[in-house]
Amino acid sequence: MNSRQRIKKVLEHKVPDRIPIDFGASRATGIVGMAYNNLRKQLGINDGLAHMDDFIENLVGPEKEILDLFNVDVIDAAQGFLKSKDDYRKWVLDDGSEILIPKFYNIEEDSEGIVYLKNNDGLILAKKPKSSPHLEQVYWVYKDLPGIPDEFKDEDLSKYFWAIPRPPWHLDIFNENEYELFVKGIKELYENTDYSIITTVGFSMFETGHFLRGMENFLCDIYMDKSGVERLLDKLLENNLKRLEKIINGVGKYIDMIRFVDDMGSQDRPFIPPDKYRDIFKPRHKQMWDYVHNNSDCKVRLHSCGSIYELLPDIIDAGVDVIDPVQTTARDMEPEKLKKEFGKDVIFCGGCCNTRDVLGRGSPKDVREDVKNRINILGEGGGLIFSQIHNIQAEVPPENIIAMFEAAKEYGKYN
Repeated sequence: MNSRQRIKKVLEHKVPDRIPIDFGASRATGIVGMAYNNLRKQLGINDGLAHMDDFIENLVGPEKEILDLFNVDVIDAAQGFLKSKDDYRKWVLDDGSEILIPKFYNIEEDSEGIVYLKNNDGLILAKKPKSSPHLEQVYWVYKDLPGIPDEFKDEDLSKYFWAIPRPPWHLDIFNENEYELFVKGIKELYENTDYSIITTVGFSMFETGHFLRGMENFLCDIYMDKSGVERLLDKLLENNLKRLEKIINGVGKYIDMIRFVDDMGSQDRPFIPPDKYRDIFKPRHKQMWDYVHNNSDCKVRLHSCGSIYELLPDIIDAGVDVIDPVQTTARDMEPEKLKKEFGKDVIFCGGCCNTRDVLGRGSPKDVREDVKNRINILGEGGGLIFSQIHNIQAEVPPENIIAMFEAAKEYGKYN
């Protein structure tokens, strides 16, 4: 059974030969640049520099050598793009190690080491203080308005730092020449590998609302200006459906999962109660996810961090096939509980190693035990794509990363 067959088997709620593995195929299953450089050194990989294609979260697209070593089955469509060395420039990470980043990122660093991320018009959308490994949003286009505007300019709807593209979204799929490159890159990735391919579109509803308005404003809007919230969401939905049509028509037959993103959970509860999700957000999620199901064989994968247990029945009813990152450290997200209540209805991607308490702070033995226990629960009878709970951060020892994937190989086999 090859990787693509293995993933398809799981997506059909059937048991494959072993649990398939996701490493770096999304913004929740990846590894940051410093940790990746340490991993390369530990493995004796010294040729050239790694590619950090996602500057927003400092995430690396793992090389084929490491994908094969760790038995990885699913990859990001981004790996079909930016093949020339001329597409990249060197960047120095906080630990002094070097990495390559795409030239299209509009970034600059001041004399104090603060990094600024700008859009193509030079507007500063985010910054990274020298003391922090991550970018933070500094601009909200509608934050200082008294309310949600009556009309929306398309250019305003992308004035937040998460809208800065990672490959392949550096290409404008509504430009005929760039659309051809988009289709060609994913088609060649499909034809020249047997990996399962996923593409992340994002298309968030709740998140984009607070990226544009600010979290405090948007939470108040949900209660005090429902018509304004729905007006904004309907504009986002209209744009997203147009993009979905282009994506599915061009590459729907080459990809197995289309990944949406809408973080709706805090550590101990959803940001919005189930009735508000059901009334405002669910109908619009359902329209997008129905479009995918009705026009392709692709599965819908949703990223939502935190405690989303209370929302899961409605999320599943709206059409989600796969959920990530399965943050079992959040309230009500215990793996036994999730598997028992939702295992027949949704595929879990993630939750297979406690990133916060074990992977980063434990020993390789601790990591192996954690992986074994979680696989035994979430992987019983199928329904699991292996990954850690969230991205591997800079301080994670490479020995622990290797132990995690060795344990996945050892304990992930089905009889």
